[in-house]
Amino acid sequence: MVIILTGGGFPFPSPRKESGGRAPTHRRTDMHGFSRAARATSALAAACACTAATGAITAPPGAAAARPPAWCETGGTLSARAMPQKVRIADCDLRGRAIRGPNGLTAVVPADGTSLVAHSLRTRGASGLRILVDEQAGEITITTRGGRVPEGRPRTSRAPQDACKDGTYESEPSTWPKGGTVRWRYHAGRARLPRTAVAKGVANMVNANTDCTDEGRFTPPPDIGERYSGESATGPNVTRDAACGTRDRVNTFGGKAMTGAESDVLAATCIWFVGKRTVETDMALQEHGKRWWSGGLCIPGSYSIEAVVTHEMGHVLGLAHVEGAEHANLTMAPAVAACDNGLATLGKGDYDGLISLYGPR
Repeated sequence: MVIILTGGGFPFPSPRKESGGRAPTHRRTDMHGFSRAARATSALAAACACTAATGAITAPPGAAAARPPAWCETGGTLSARAMPQKVRIADCDLRGRAIRGPNGLTAVVPADGTSLVAHSLRTRGASGLRILVDEQAGEITITTRGGRVPEGRPRTSRAPQDACKDGTYESEPSTWPKGGTVRWRYHAGRARLPRTAVAKGVANMVNANTDCTDEGRFTPPPDIGERYSGESATGPNVTRDAACGTRDRVNTFGGKAMTGAESDVLAATCIWFVGKRTVETDMALQEHGKRWWSGGLCIPGSYSIEAVVTHEMGHVLGLAHVEGAEHANLTMAPAVAACDNGLATLGKGDYDGLISLYGPR
């Protein structure tokens, strides 16, 4: 590259004249005859011009891309114990990844903008995992509830008196629209669980069935309905590990062989929602290693389909577990025992919770 310097901005000395007063007819191509200062200035100007011409100005190195936190490892299931409760998506994008709570419950963080609540009912307690996805704020919040409790003695089919007076309830962050209808499909699974028992459990919660009144139900019922929409060839959207998978926009209730789940898991329910509105739910009853009872004489070690579905339907409608021994006789208590049909009849708190969410029908 040839650099041409013009103008009087640089202190080049005038060319020396030859004898006779004429200037030399040639120009020097080296820097001899210039002062040291002039040569330094000229070299600096040439370097600046060359850099500008080639665009080779090098900016100071910027900050290196932030490394994800150590717990945000690639692949596999992430532990909620290892991460903060609130995670910035820019720090670790959890969408589409599986999160395991300290209570053993696992769910895939929705990648479609929805949030998720996962529940599991166990023979020795229950657990919950709530994943709130706020894409506008760029945050994902993860909270867990529940744990192991000793398996209690079976209750009679008649709800104790305190259940008819106990008005305690807890609610989830979302509900179905008031006056709406939850349309659900049934999947029999390998165990061919009877649909009639599942349907009874669904109706118990929607119609507020109870043995606290002579009519067999609380009145008025909550302003929400349900409708059976036929059988489904595919099972509930719950994995073999009793984890909530990716939603498929169909509400499916029924049996599922959750072979990778912990041995005390009886059922798992997943609720997807946007804002405060539920958009999908799936309910799975454990077929692997569990015996189910649907009427008549209960075989020891069996669990009531109707009672468990009634409890899980409470989650579907937006009720959460009520913890504490003083509330153990409510349907939404986080425990169930073998041959115990007590969950199939609502207590006052279960009913009050539904009315607070949906109002009277």
